[in-house]
Amino acid sequence: MRALAGRIPRAFRTHKTPEGAAYGSYCRAKLARLGPLGKDAMPILRECGIVTIDLARVRADLEAARDKPNRRRQVRQLQRTSASLRGQLLALERRLEELANGHRTLAGRLNQLTGPRS
Repeated sequence: MRALAGRIPRAFRTHKTPEGAAYGSYCRAKLARLGPLGKDAMPILRECGIVTIDLARVRADLEAARDKPNRRRQVRQLQRTSASLRGQLLALERRLEELANGHRTLAGRLNQLTGPRS
């Protein structure tokens, strides 16, 4: 599979769905904030986007379960799943920022050694 425009790693068979659009939007926002990432950070970026989509799905299921009577067990289960996904997202984003800072630091050191490219 080819990467999407803007060096976004592909995560779904088609990105023309609302979930695919949300994934692309999340990844573009991360790339805009962090700058260009190395190839080693792309799987982490993809997983961050997938976890974000999963979190939105669980959130929608949780809201639907809260609207129905006698769904306390399902609500608690979805709340635990949501908490787990939030923890995963936090850890993945932290790792992504570490990789982005390392990439920027390495690029800066290379520029110092070789001089700026013209």
